[in-house]
This record gives sequence, structure tokens and C-alpha cells, in this order.
Amino acid sequence: MMHRLRRLISLCCLFSAVIPAPLPAIAEDAPRERTIRHPLPYQVIQREGFVPQFSHAHHPGGPVLGFADVVIDADWPDLDDGIRECRVVGYEDNAALVRDWQPLRSGSVADRSVWRARIPAGGWYRLEFRVRVGDESNWATFVEPVGVGEVFLIAGQSYASNSNDERLNVDDLHGRVAVFDEVRREWRIAHDPQPTGDTSDSGSIWPAFGDQLLPRLGVPIGLANVAVGATSSEQWLPEGELHARLRRVGLSLGRFRAVLWQQGESDVIAKTSTEQYVRNLLEIRNAAVAAWGFSPPWYAAKSTLHPTVYNDPAGEGRIRQAIDQLWQSEGFRPGPDTDLLDGENRGGPMTRRHFSPIGQRRAAAMWVSSIWNDLGRSRPAHEAVLAQLPELHLLEPCWRSTRVHRESSVLLREGENGPPTARLAFPAAEILAVRSADGRREFRPGTEVSLSEDRLRLRFMPEQTFASISSSELFPPEGAPNSYRSRIGHPDQNLLYQPGRWFHDRNVEITYERAPAEWRGTPPRFAGEALPQTLARLRAGESLTLGISGDSISTGLDASAITCAEPFQFGYPELVAAQLQSTYGTEIELQNRSVAGWSIVHGLQDLERMLETQPQLLVVAYGMNDVGRRDPAWFGTQVRTLIERARGANPGIEILLVATMLGNEE
Repeated sequence: MMHRLRRLISLCCLFSAVIPAPLPAIAEDAPRERTIRHPLPYQVIQREGFVPQFSHAHHPGGPVLGFADVVIDADWPDLDDGIRECRVVGYEDNAALVRDWQPLRSGSVADRSVWRARIPAGGWYRLEFRVRVGDESNWATFVEPVGVGEVFLIAGQSYASNSNDERLNVDDLHGRVAVFDEVRREWRIAHDPQPTGDTSDSGSIWPAFGDQLLPRLGVPIGLANVAVGATSSEQWLPEGELHARLRRVGLSLGRFRAVLWQQGESDVIAKTSTEQYVRNLLEIRNAAVAAWGFSPPWYAAKSTLHPTVYNDPAGEGRIRQAIDQLWQSEGFRPGPDTDLLDGENRGGPMTRRHFSPIGQRRAAAMWVSSIWNDLGRSRPAHEAVLAQLPELHLLEPCWRSTRVHRESSVLLREGENGPPTARLAFPAAEILAVRSADGRREFRPGTEVSLSEDRLRLRFMPEQTFASISSSELFPPEGAPNSYRSRIGHPDQNLLYQPGRWFHDRNVEITYERAPAEWRGTPPRFAGEALPQTLARLRAGESLTLGISGDSISTGLDASAITCAEPFQFGYPELVAAQLQSTYGTEIELQNRSVAGWSIVHGLQDLERMLETQPQLLVVAYGMNDVGRRDPAWFGTQVRTLIERARGANPGIEILLVATMLGNEE
């Protein structure tokens, strides 16, 4: 892994994203029997890996809209030697967009064997499945439409259910706002009335909410509504049936973005105190979160106005004050203040002056603003890497894996006209794939590229035309631009130095099977025993702040995302943070204060500012810029001083030291 990491840091990496697609027509030959239990038609699965600041249309590499690892629960045929595969088919401007077949990953949910497919955010999609034996498909089926987007669980009382004036329909041309019906165990387009927990059958605010949120996100919206009219917060406490349904529907959704809570009028009538309302909501949320196994944010609206039932400013004020306190509590977020919607926003006596048609749409707009204020904020850059982790194979280290995935190697040639060659880190038994670092060009093993007799080099056909580096370019004359002094034993020669994407454009990626060979280095070992507090936090699902103090290697300098070169991937800190977040299912906050050119001295000078970010785990990675001193004892003293000062300021901090990569032997 170290050889791969070194090249990854300094040269090139991978990144891609996809664009959502609208609704396909349901095929007439759709299976009549439900052979696929999950996902269901019109279902929306919650995405992850959405990075708002990278989601615009012209982001290098495409918008970062996210993905979902979709559980596939199906009646598969009994074929032990068959390979289960999935293909995503989307539709845009009536032209089919088909992604390649991908093998499904096995897993389990509630002690049942299931399979998973990584699906890009967007939709609607048609998901096709097959079991392949050799080159033949022995079984095939599909489900459509399915979306990967944003899912919300709605709870509360009448203003959240179907007690408003007008039945609204979803206006999106492709119907990309869907709702879950727990009773029917199905999804459908979210036209009113919503399948709520009561018998209300008038209009709601939620079709308008979905229609207004959809253009901002560009992905389908999924809703599940358990609201029940005339219910107080006490009726939603954990021992009641309302809470049981809240838990049950939340579990049916799997993951979802947030709970949208619109309730309070019944607590005004019950004269609930501010303190009691806060206690009730905290108990409701804590019990639900414990049942779901994750902690979605809980957006609470200020909803206390009920014009035909009471006029109680003091009682309304108590609940409004409680909502203010909840907005400051862990796990809660500010929802809209729909009490501002009076007058024309309230309907006639037949609906007891719930929202009028214009009020429904305005309440929806207020909810959209509350959600977007949070959802549209910048996310950590490392979350852009999450979708690509399966392709990177970061948990398959080269010292125990027989396959080397996408090893980076610079193209060198002897003289001006010699054939380009690429060096391998290990003897290769078989070359599986070779492509340019930007992924745009594939080289066919055996025809365009061949393996040397010692199996440590690839030789490219001389007639191939692409950028490479000649041996003379490696050692430019003294004083030449883009070089630094000087080559050992050759004071008249410098060493080549080309920052940015120059080396990246002269790299290839090679995937190969290793020839049997003993690992000659010291295998890195799992550091769990040395990092007990870090490991405990991760295993408990608690967030972790990861601090990085280092030089240009730790900034990701020359990584393709930094130099705006395809495939737009980051350096090792973002890869580590993304893999930790994916492996342990928790939030990683990356605080990278590394600066190109820094030595350990700069790390010491910056330590106080680093500790202000409160890292639980600190990675210290220096050495490249300290080699010139030729004083290892001095370097060791500086490192020990940094450790002692860090532990003195924060006794609980845990520290990883990264040995520097080797310098140029010339």
C-alpha cells in the first residue's frame, strides 16, 4: 500500500459523479409477481455523500450528488455458481442512459441474507437484475421507477396531515415526489391526501414542499407521514401507539434525512408548561433515535396558532418558548415559524381555519427554506470521496492482497525515441488493466503494452503517442527552470521539478495480479491497542475530529483534485477521513493544517492553533523538509517536544506519527 500511497499523494487519483435522470414509463412487460421485495416501485432511498459546494453543473468531474448502497431483497434462483448483478438505467430527454453491470455485494439485514448495489443519486431509474453463469444470463428481472435522493419523516398534528383547504398534486412532470403508505406497504406519487396516521382526507402542504425542494436538489424527494390531528406531545411519548408507529415507519425507511415536526396547538389547549413540552419532545426524540439506531436531525416548527379554537397568547407563548429552547438542544434544528401565516393564509370554517390554498404553499416554502438553510451548507470535502471507495480498495493492502489495484506509475523512456516504460512495485503474474491517469485512454495488454521478462516493467509500443518523460529530462542542466539543485556526483545537473498536473499527465494506472513473492518490508499493523479512545469513539458511532499536521504530502499537493485534472481526487487525508466515515458509519471532522514546505519546527509553532480545533486523533507527518539538516537526533527531539506539548494541553489526545516518504535517491 505504501508504494501506492506515495504515488497517490504526489501524482494522481480518481473521481467521478453522475447526473440525475427523470422518470421512465413503466414497461408493459413488468413482472406481475413481486420477485423484488426491496426496493419497491416509486421508492426513494436516502442518499449520502452529497457535497453542496461541489454539486453545481460545471464542477470539475461532474456534480457531486451522492449515492446510496441500496439493499436488494429478491427471490433469487438457486444457482450456487451464479454471479448476481445490477444495472442502472435512467432516462433523460427520452434517451436511455445505461450504466455497466455491477456485481452485487452480499450482506445481511435482521439476520436475513440480502445484497447491495451502489446506486448514484438521481432518478427515476429502472434497476435491472440478473444472475449470470459464465457469459449467459440465467435469470433476470427489474423494478422501476426507483430514486436515490432525500427522504423525510413527517410527524405532528392536523396542520401536518390532510386538514387544510385544497388537495394538492405533485406538479413535477416526472412525479419525482413520492410518499410511503405503511398500510399498503407501497410507495406512490405524493398527491393529496397523504397516507397519514389519521382519517383526514383534505389537503396538505407536502406536495408543494416536494415540488419546491426538488429543483434545488435535483434528486427525487421521498416522504412518510405519521401525523395525527388533535394530538398533544404527551400522546407521542414512547409508551403510546403514536410513538410505536413513528418508530415503525422510521425503521421501514432505513435511513432518512430528518424528522419534520409540526405540532403544538393541542399543548396550548392542554396548558402544557414550557418545561414539560421540552421534556416531552426530548423523550420522544431520544426513544425514537435509540430504536432507529442513528440520529437524524429533528426540525421543529413553531405551530401554535388555531384561530377558531382559542385565542390564548400566553399559552401560545409557552409553546413557542419551548420550541426556542429545543432549537438550542442537541439533535434539534429550527423549523419554520408558521404562526406568521394568518389572515388570507387561513382557510374557511369548513376546515376550522387551517391553511388556505395560498397558506399551504407558503407554509411549504417556509419548510423548504428551513431545510435548505441546513442541507445547502458546505459539507466536508472528503465526503466527495465516499462514492468511489469501493473502486479504491483502500482496505486491501498490498502486503497481503494478491491483486494490486490501479497502481500509479510514471512513463519513462530511454533517450528521445525509446519506447515508454512503466515500473511496477511487484513482479506481475498477469496484467489486468492499463489506462492513462485521467481514465480517458485504455491500453490493451499484450498488444499495446507488454510485460518485461523480469515482470517488473511494462513496455508500451513505440508507435503509441502520449506524454512521457525522457531520461534526459530527468536531469536538466544547472540553472534550468522547473528544477532544483543538484544531482549527486553531477554538480552541473539539477533534478526535474514540475508542480501541478505535469507528472499526472505522464502517468498510467495499472491493475495486475502479483506473482508469488514474499513481502520484504515490515507490514503495518492495526493500531487499535495504541489508540483505544479513538477506536472506542468510532465503534460507538461517535463523531471524531481528525487533525493533520504536516507538509506538502499532507496537503495533497499535486493530487488531481487540487490541480483540476481528471479524475479530480484528493490526497491521503481526505481518503483516510472518507474510509473511516464509511467503515464506522460516523461523522469525521477533518482539520488539516498542513502547509507545503513546512518542517517539524513549523508544526511546533502551529500546535496551539491546531489544538484549538480539539482533535481527538492527531496525525503528525514531517520529515521531507527536515532531511537537509542531516540531524536525526534533533528531529527526534522536536517530535518528542510536540508530543509532550500536545498531551500537556490535552491529556486525552492520541497521536499517530507518519514516517516520511523517501526522498529522491539522486
